[in-house]
Amino acid sequence: MKLTKEKDEYTGRGSGFALESIDGLLLAVYKYTPLGGSSYIQLPEYINRKRGTINPQNVDQQCFKWAILARHVTGPTAFRVEGARYSQHENKYNFEDISFPTPLSDISTFEKNNKNVSINVYGLDKKFQVPKLPRYEVYPLRVVDVEKVNHFDLLLVTDGDNSHYIYISNFSWLIRAKKTRHEERVVFCKRCFTSFDNRNLKYKLRGQTALNQHQLICGAHKPILPEMPKEGDCVEFRAWKNTVRHPFVIYADFEAILEEARGGSTTITQKHEAMSYGFLVKTSEDVPADLLVQHEIPAGPVIYRGSKDRTDVARHFMESIVDVARKIEGLMKTNIPLIMTEGEEKTHQECNACNLCKCILVGGDKVRDHDHLTGKFRQTLCSRCNLEL
Repeated sequence: MKLTKEKDEYTGRGSGFALESIDGLLLAVYKYTPLGGSSYIQLPEYINRKRGTINPQNVDQQCFKWAILARHVTGPTAFRVEGARYSQHENKYNFEDISFPTPLSDISTFEKNNKNVSINVYGLDKKFQVPKLPRYEVYPLRVVDVEKVNHFDLLLVTDGDNSHYIYISNFSWLIRAKKTRHEERVVFCKRCFTSFDNRNLKYKLRGQTALNQHQLICGAHKPILPEMPKEGDCVEFRAWKNTVRHPFVIYADFEAILEEARGGSTTITQKHEAMSYGFLVKTSEDVPADLLVQHEIPAGPVIYRGSKDRTDVARHFMESIVDVARKIEGLMKTNIPLIMTEGEEKTHQECNACNLCKCILVGGDKVRDHDHLTGKFRQTLCSRCNLEL
């Protein structure tokens, strides 16, 4: 049924193609393994020497629980799970309905079981190799919107099919070296890793104040992994169709009456009731006036006022806009053949670079771009840029 529907949609767009036969089907089956932690994995030395983590050396599948309890274990041997060092703290948290090994999806359950707990989870990615020492980059996997009283930052590392949770005891120590070389105290945004130091600058916020202001913007977005371009790569602008002015723009505005409406026992709300609207179809200078008249597109402001007998202002607006849009669509199907003067033809023949992307024009790659509404020659383009316009 899905293939039949897609076939009808494809041919319905006017492609001109017809489905003759299906030669075969390929069915691929994959095993889904949710990302989660299980048993002990040794941290890379590059990360371990930062001394910003506690890595419980568990032999079971409950590394998530031991990573949480690691906060309450101190001393040089805090990584050892044996004995009562960890188990004596289990009653401080509710691990009910948590599966072991623990997938990321179960962390929300743990937070619901423990109302004052929030958890961020970060991954570890091997970025590149330098002599004798691999480099790794920490990136966010799961970041909460609001950090609660008992907040945890966990590191989730993988080794083949095995994954392991590690408690981040000092977030700044873990990521500071790769983000800043300032010696002052630094705080970080845990969503994008932007750093803020305590240097006293005249026109710039600093420290926690700067971070709080930054989080008002960054907090509304998903956590990201900044990806820098490889050496030698460059970014090139290619959206040439966005450089061409639109021939039509419609500006519209509503006026509304505020009608008081009572909600619950303590809430009074107001309802906006549309009473009138106006819109203006603005065209570029290249659109011929006779085409506007021919397709009955309004050249001046259109105003509609409602009344007690005409309360359908919003519906009337939508119908009017749709009607104008269909007329514009009909006008845009106009295709006047190219008309060139001798001077324009000479300019085109002498041109050896695309006017947009500046690539060198070779052989049949040179194209005459013209306005289909007037037939006027506009510029010389390469075939790729011409197709994108």
